[in-house]
Amino acid sequence: MPYFNYEITAHPTDTAGYWARRDFVRAWWSIARDDDRWTPPEYDQLRRELNPRHNDHLARLAATLIYVAALQRTGVRRSRTDQQEIPLTSVLERPLAAAVAVVDPRRKGTTAHLALPHFSSDAGAFDRLYYYLVEQLSAQRYHRFVAPVGLSPHLGSGLLVDSWGDWPPLHTPGNPPYAPELLGRKLRPFQTGRLYQAPVSPPDDEPSGPARVGPFDPSRLTADLLPLLIAATANPVAAFPPPDALEAAFMLRHLPPGTSGWLAEIDGAPVGFVLLGPDTAGQLRAARGGRSLWGRAYLRGMARLPGWRRVTSGRLFFGAVVAERRGQGIGRQLWGQALRAAHESGWATLSIGPIWASGQPSPAAGFLERRAAVARQTYQLYEASF
Repeated sequence: MPYFNYEITAHPTDTAGYWARRDFVRAWWSIARDDDRWTPPEYDQLRRELNPRHNDHLARLAATLIYVAALQRTGVRRSRTDQQEIPLTSVLERPLAAAVAVVDPRRKGTTAHLALPHFSSDAGAFDRLYYYLVEQLSAQRYHRFVAPVGLSPHLGSGLLVDSWGDWPPLHTPGNPPYAPELLGRKLRPFQTGRLYQAPVSPPDDEPSGPARVGPFDPSRLTADLLPLLIAATANPVAAFPPPDALEAAFMLRHLPPGTSGWLAEIDGAPVGFVLLGPDTAGQLRAARGGRSLWGRAYLRGMARLPGWRRVTSGRLFFGAVVAERRGQGIGRQLWGQALRAAHESGWATLSIGPIWASGQPSPAAGFLERRAAVARQTYQLYEASF
């Protein structure tokens, strides 16, 4: 075993101070930093979002920052007297696993969430984090947790289980190939999602339909258009709490500059929407999340100088048509507008999803496949019951 002397550090977010949050972020970051295909978040934004004073959505959750570190055996030397092998160890502990345990008071029942998990390939560290989590949740009378999810389960949830050679788009999971086997030691998959990619070309003519489609301010999704966001994020299998105004504001803060929304209305009543923006995952990878001074300058320069590694693909983050208006051509109208906006932005492709399966053929997946979208990466949600 290359590691020994495991140590678990845990801090509830409501009492964690500056140094505790800093140590967690550094540990969490260090586990994935050598993975070239990892799309890091913006470093400063992550630190802010883990502070409940700056994140109202986190403030109402019972969340705990957890990481596991250990000493590493770096080699052996032989005793000068009897030639016995003496292990050599590193002086500093190395972070091997980190996550945020989340209990959402809005969720009924005894299910918690494991958010933002990062794991090295060391099974010992994973097992220690798992058993610590089980012990702590059982003491609170919680007997199940779902993983992996984001701080909002409607953004960036799931574990990549194939296509590790593909670059992960913005706000999609990207993890090493050993991660599914590691989680499978203690958890079981219970839902599968697929990411879709569509070529961008402007429609030959404007799709006809009963709705009027026009631009709208995405901030309205935290207010009068919140029911549309709830429809877009509905997942009856995972049963995540529907987003409220606080969570919707959190989600919108994580969308890149240049995100635009298009609203379908009939007689002034909203009946559907799409929200799309540039896929800036490549820029975040190049800047390594803006953790260094150079990285922060790079990200700021990207926003001001489109000539720097111009974005060539887009993301359709959310979209929905209200249930009573489906099958009337409104989805075709919104899709046509999304393609026109993507073409005008110079994007060659548009990625959508993950689209989560619910035990029957997905209408959203069928809609996309009929429009030349191709299923690419596969993701899974896992659960543990105890």
